[in-house]
Amino acid sequence: MPNEHPNDSRPHFVIPYWISTGPTVPGDDGDTRPLPSNVTWYLCPSINASAYRPGERLEVSVTVGNHGGANTPSIAQVTVWWAEPSTGFVVGPDKVIGYTTVPVDPRGGLATTAVMSKTIPSTAPDHICLLARVSHQYDRAGITVDPVNDRHWAQRNLAAVTAQPGVPLVFPFLIGNPLAEEDEFVVFAEPASEERFRALGEALAAEPVMFEARVLLSEGDEGGGEVDGREGLSVRLEPGEQRRVTVNVELFSEVGPGQVAVVEVSQRRERLEETVGGIALVITGG
Repeated sequence: MPNEHPNDSRPHFVIPYWISTGPTVPGDDGDTRPLPSNVTWYLCPSINASAYRPGERLEVSVTVGNHGGANTPSIAQVTVWWAEPSTGFVVGPDKVIGYTTVPVDPRGGLATTAVMSKTIPSTAPDHICLLARVSHQYDRAGITVDPVNDRHWAQRNLAAVTAQPGVPLVFPFLIGNPLAEEDEFVVFAEPASEERFRALGEALAAEPVMFEARVLLSEGDEGGGEVDGREGLSVRLEPGEQRRVTVNVELFSEVGPGQVAVVEVSQRRERLEETVGGIALVITGG
């Protein structure tokens, strides 16, 4: 794809969700938004992290692209946050892992930040989400955390659990309203689509498999009042409000050694049918 910003000296930053694999497969220049359905929006490969354990130091770096038309590098300002497993993100200063800058060449240049690190509290859950943002005074990121629609934002959001025969899987997570106004959201939970299997398999070093399951959603930690995950759970949230939701998965088929079953949980704005964010619940064989 030719550079669409050849005469614009401003930077055009993106945290890329895919990298060019040749002249016929251009890299992510940020102009393809919302992210296409075959792109795994909760699994940005440009966010690189060390192994995570609560109470220990986590190290993160971020790869940034610049598709502006200048002739010299521009300085990208990159911030990384951690969050509890969430589908809609509300970030705060207490969750910042780090802030750094990195010069990025124009016209398709890529650069990776220095490592940012932070000791995650021992009270944090066993699984966390990572959020990254790139910005510049002449190419500002939106204030809403929006990895699906804003090229300046990205997320890496996986949670792994082990299947036990006959035992339903119960996983609580947060939904949130990142907007400045009250809005109605719908949360869905369903098996991952086949078109995202390749990316999932590469990231997990395992074989994603199709499976049969009953997937239910309910508000709170304890369940009750469940709805079918494919039909969705409607929730109205105030600006910045977060609420806990539980997904309950009852597998009807076996997940073997080296295989994973993936349930995708997504949150969408009801009136716009616009995806806000999501989680992959990765079920490994016992």
